[in-house]
Amino acid sequence: MLLTISTTGSASCPATDLGYLLHKNPARPQTISTSVGDAHVFYPEATAQRCTAALLLEIDPIGLVRGSGATLAQYVNDRPYTASSLLSVALAKCFKTAMTGRCDLRPELAAAPMPLQIHLPSVPSRGDPDLAHKLFAPLGWTVTAIPIPLDPTVPIWGDSPYVDLTLESTVRLADALNQLYVLLPVLDDAKHYWVGNDEIDKLLRAGGNWLADHPARELITRRYLKHQRSLIIDAAALILAGDSAAETQVLEVPLRRHRLDAVLDTLRESGAVRVVDMGCGEGALLRELMKDYRFGEIVGADVSSRELDR
Repeated sequence: MLLTISTTGSASCPATDLGYLLHKNPARPQTISTSVGDAHVFYPEATAQRCTAALLLEIDPIGLVRGSGATLAQYVNDRPYTASSLLSVALAKCFKTAMTGRCDLRPELAAAPMPLQIHLPSVPSRGDPDLAHKLFAPLGWTVTAIPIPLDPTVPIWGDSPYVDLTLESTVRLADALNQLYVLLPVLDDAKHYWVGNDEIDKLLRAGGNWLADHPARELITRRYLKHQRSLIIDAAALILAGDSAAETQVLEVPLRRHRLDAVLDTLRESGAVRVVDMGCGEGALLRELMKDYRFGEIVGADVSSRELDR
């Protein structure tokens, strides 16, 4: 899993100043252990004219699911290769100080926008091939998202759900890192860890100065919080509370929630005590049914092993 951050320099501001902002010396590769694997930070190029910092995250796909009662589908996966919440964890661990916008040695550098090019060779774009444009373009990025073929030797199979993503803009490094931290899990529409109330704090902290005005705010909030309705409602209230121009707005209740409530009302009115959900997906209805003592037997079935695993 690879991420590169490049910048160009001038006579008054050499490109290698990127090392000050990232708090990583271009002349010294570093390896940082994270909860998901070893993250390596190094500089493939470091001159006054152009500097590139690389973050390479090595994932052990077997170790990631060992001991969890995993199915074969969990062992054979894209986790080691495609940018996701795993890379977000590595970003926060390796560039924590940079994400806060602090640079004690060069404070004026941390406060100034700089020309950045960010490259992610493999990024999931689940459900929408244009999702990267919808997420990053409103933030001022020039987005180049090249679909990756499912198999280059068999063109008839078409494109995979992944893109080769390049982002270019003149922006504060801290803002760029925080946007990546939030939007990588949104592109994947999945997280590798349990999502609880603390995720709201992370979302507000990383998206505080741009999320409220983003046209895809509702989509970002839903996906980042793993479609958990109670968390989404709480996050929406807090986001809008911090946006004085939108204090009277509320997050629109998604159609899927209206459908779910209608099904629950119908089941309760029918007096049913045993329910089979054919096509249960990741179990949104099952979770609601389990909260109600009147349903004594609940069964879910789905053809998608991925959804059942989730």
